[in-house]
Amino acid sequence: MYHNGYIETLPVQLPEVTDRIKDYFANYYNHNALTVNKKKICDDFKSKFIPWLNQGHIKFKGLEEFPYVYIVNGVSEFIPTVMVEHSLRPICVEGEFKGYPAYARELLKSGVKLDNKIDVISLPFCQSGDVHPNTCHILEKPSLIDIAWAGNSGVKETFDVSKVKYVAFSFSKCFGVQYYRIGIAYSKVPINLFELSAGYTYVNMVGVDLMRHLMSIPPNYLYDKYKHIADKLCKDNGIESTKHLWIGLKEGKRHSLLEYWMKYLNEKIK
Repeated sequence: MYHNGYIETLPVQLPEVTDRIKDYFANYYNHNALTVNKKKICDDFKSKFIPWLNQGHIKFKGLEEFPYVYIVNGVSEFIPTVMVEHSLRPICVEGEFKGYPAYARELLKSGVKLDNKIDVISLPFCQSGDVHPNTCHILEKPSLIDIAWAGNSGVKETFDVSKVKYVAFSFSKCFGVQYYRIGIAYSKVPINLFELSAGYTYVNMVGVDLMRHLMSIPPNYLYDKYKHIADKLCKDNGIESTKHLWIGLKEGKRHSLLEYWMKYLNEKIK
């Protein structure tokens, strides 16, 4: 949880998700079927994603207009891949996900040119679980919108992403499945490294098929069911609650709720 003083705001896996994962591997997982039907499964996953996502409190208009859709190993695979291929230099608001400047520094040190500046913002914002004041302005640009925190969000707004250039989502924050490494990315222009993988359907097929199984859970279901628990965890520990299950605020700064959620779940299991 701790890396050079940085505390990760990791999600826990709630019982409803754990039960469905167990059900998948007990009754549905079939390696040979995944191999034979991989393109059909991936196409089905991509076709169902937008309707599933827009069942949540936070909704996105314009995703269906993106001509290029890629299955990725989470947003953290998408970031360095598109930065290198499209020579992108992320311009971030204060407090944005540290991965963007970190990747940029390492790539520049390695001699990779990042010539094309691009505005980046997480929606909901990764530090607050709410909408950053600069969001609407950035949505008017050919920007990169990171919607990794859209799952389990209490933000009740619709955002038009039709003018942006890239949108990336991860299932990690929604279901607590960060170690399955599965996400989806939308682009207005081709990303050839992902095109190469897509051409052979060489993607995380177990993750894709498992997410199809988990998508029976709407994006807001766990938020609505457990928000009162998150609020109590915050109140009991002197933390300000937010519009997200995993994010609290302490003295105005993001505070991970992971240890409090773990204690709650461990006591509940007893």
